[in-house]
Amino acid sequence: MSMFVSFFNKGFKAAKCKTLLKLTMPLIKLLRNRREIQLKNMRREIAKLLETGQEATARIRVEHIIREENMMAAQEIIELFCELIAVRLPIIESQRYS
Repeated sequence: MSMFVSFFNKGFKAAKCKTLLKLTMPLIKLLRNRREIQLKNMRREIAKLLETGQEATARIRVEHIIREENMMAAQEIIELFCELIAVRLPIIESQRYS
C-alpha cells in the first residue's frame, strides 16, 4: 500500500493525466470501430461457410467472434473508466493535498 501511495504522491500530474486520457479515448473508439467492421465481415464469412456445409470451420470462426466481442466489451469498460477519471480529475487532485 505504501508503495502505491508514494508512487502517486511523487509523480501524479493531473494535467498530464488529462492529456493522456484525451488521447486514449479516441484511440479506443477507433480500435472498437475497426473491430466492429472486422466482426461484420467475419459474420458474413460464417454465413457463407454454413451455406457451403463447412460447419466445423464456421464453429471455429464463431469462437473467434465471441473472443473479439469480449475484447470490445473490455474496451468499452476501459473507455467508460477513462471518461469517469477525466470528469473526476479535479476531485482526485484535491484529495491528493488533503
